[in-house]
Amino acid sequence: MILSCLALSAAAVAQADVAKAQDQFNRPPRAEKLAVATIEARRKVLFQTMLDQPGNLDAAFEYAALSSQVGDLEGAIATLERMLIFAPGLPRLQLELGVLYFRLGAFKTAKTYFDAAVSSANTPPEVRQKVEEYQQAIARNSDITAFSGVISAGTRYQTNANSGPTAATVTLNGLNYVLSNEARKSSDVSLYTSGEFQSVIDLPMQGVTFKTGLRTYGEFYRQTTNLNLGYGEVTAGPSFDLNSIGLADYTLDTYGIMGGGVLSGDPLMVTFGAGALVGMRANNNAFYGIRSEYRYEHLYNSKDYPSLSNKSGDRFQTQFLSVYRLSNSVNLGFSGIVDRFDADVDYNSYWQFAATSGISVDFMSPISSLPDPWNVSVSTLLSRRFSDQADPMISNSSQQMTRWSINLTQTVPVSKKWSAFAQASYEKSWSNYDTSVFDNTTLAIGFKRAF
Repeated sequence: MILSCLALSAAAVAQADVAKAQDQFNRPPRAEKLAVATIEARRKVLFQTMLDQPGNLDAAFEYAALSSQVGDLEGAIATLERMLIFAPGLPRLQLELGVLYFRLGAFKTAKTYFDAAVSSANTPPEVRQKVEEYQQAIARNSDITAFSGVISAGTRYQTNANSGPTAATVTLNGLNYVLSNEARKSSDVSLYTSGEFQSVIDLPMQGVTFKTGLRTYGEFYRQTTNLNLGYGEVTAGPSFDLNSIGLADYTLDTYGIMGGGVLSGDPLMVTFGAGALVGMRANNNAFYGIRSEYRYEHLYNSKDYPSLSNKSGDRFQTQFLSVYRLSNSVNLGFSGIVDRFDADVDYNSYWQFAATSGISVDFMSPISSLPDPWNVSVSTLLSRRFSDQADPMISNSSQQMTRWSINLTQTVPVSKKWSAFAQASYEKSWSNYDTSVFDNTTLAIGFKRAF
């Protein structure tokens, strides 16, 4: 029950002489391993040509391109910079140098060459377009400080606010018991608010930023006030653009975690830990990531929940996530999660496996006075949990539980910053423990503000 409340507050390694040669390069090769030897042979021929014919720009361009393919960016840069002596102000040459420095993570130097490439009135349109794309990427990586966030608030109706069992009678160790009114499935209305905030500070080291995130959640019920919940969590740590060490399009976020919550006015829990996220943007339309986290979660007993501390313990979680942009208006997302929780009391320890998927679609507003595109999204989650040992108060068998949920959200922008939304969701739980068999339908409306 309590963990359900907390869930609400809450997406990836030729020949020996070739390998030895690559050790001297500052980037992994982009060419296939079997092609590297052929490229190396051609580079030797071109290098001799450049020695014999210093002004042969075609040979120099080819040499630089092949050097880039095998990961020798510094060799490519040195070749192109020598070419500037023979062809000063050549936009194509300045563009290529800018791209190479960008791949090294030297954004300031790359910007100098990009600016020079478009300074001439005779710069070809295709060069200007390419420069603009890189300039935008540099701008995104060069903001000294960036802050973003979204807050939402609304009201929610649930047919089973307390995640109470479907049946009025449950079986405990072979005996039937009639549940009290407080333990049974109970509908209720609540007001809730949530926030997601992030700041990014550019550090002096090239390609390194410091990210801070804050998540908040609060919910207040009309009748089941013992579920009134407040939770906050802060994450903070450095983020590295791995382009600077040869892993183009990869990033590494590392962070510490600290959070805590209150339930019905009493301390609920504190948590602390650390995590890391390795992300790869394969292209402009696809992102992949692997996140791993460790948390210690300590829960406190209270008058309403006298044995909650038995659920304290260590959580280890790994998540694979992916996002695909099918078009300017359609996005898909998939993730898989492996969760291991080692509780202080063995029967609360478990393995959990989950998968989520979702689709988000923007479409033209049907109301002329609200011209911004509307959005509809559908997401679903399926999880399976296996407890280590039986709960002696309930059964001689360890618990197994399956949960499935589906959520539909319609968002309507009412201004550049504000949006209204309506949600409908359904959740169902199956288990060999009667106390964990339930379903819940939720209807919610509210507003969001992005900044």
